[in-house]
Amino acid sequence: MLFKKEYEIKYYEKNVLGDLKESALLNFLQDAATLSAESLGFGPTFVFQNNYAWVVLKYHIELYTRINNCNSITITTEPRGVSRLYAFRDFYIYSQSGDLIGKVISTWALIDMNTRKILPVQKVLPMMFPYEKRENELEYIKFGDVENPIYSKEYIVKFDDVDVNKHANNSNYIVWALDSLPVDFRINNFVKTIDLKFKKEAFVETKIKVISDINQNYSCHKIFSCSNNEELANIYAEWQQC
Repeated sequence: MLFKKEYEIKYYEKNVLGDLKESALLNFLQDAATLSAESLGFGPTFVFQNNYAWVVLKYHIELYTRINNCNSITITTEPRGVSRLYAFRDFYIYSQSGDLIGKVISTWALIDMNTRKILPVQKVLPMMFPYEKRENELEYIKFGDVENPIYSKEYIVKFDDVDVNKHANNSNYIVWALDSLPVDFRINNFVKTIDLKFKKEAFVETKIKVISDINQNYSCHKIFSCSNNEELANIYAEWQQC
């Protein structure tokens, strides 16, 4: 059930240091997941016919090397089964020379676009196998709230931030979070590990606020709606000096 695709890295998908942008990596992961699901019968054709949508709830990303000045990477992905309401998917990231340079685990939900409620995946997709944990499985990092926020920024969700599911695409959240950090910190460090937890949807013209903190080699971020103070996402990132 493995799906494999090589992704050419365009110049606009690199930051000022020549590193692959975190948002571009998330878009690659989302694209690979979509193509894989379509090839297995539960991708866009299936969800659009039934007015469903797949939404990602959590990512844990581990990068073993800096993705810097690369022309392409290859992503392999596989569904890992379902458990009650949730579906699980793993990704493997390879360099141009074929070296494994990163792994990703993710959790997804299938929602009804009319009610915006989560559907029981095991009932909707009875052909899916149950999730079973493997040895040396990656695990999500447990992190708390942003206790001492020292950086903050406000944004308004733009029309172009919203995708076909009518909410802000998940790649925007990492942009908002990391953009709140000082430029000097970003220039002198690169991300090794990212944990993202998506809690609520953000829609066009929603005003959001990001609060962030840096503690030695990691940063914590909270994104929430300014109108009702509702949490939209929490993000944790581990960094290494360039």
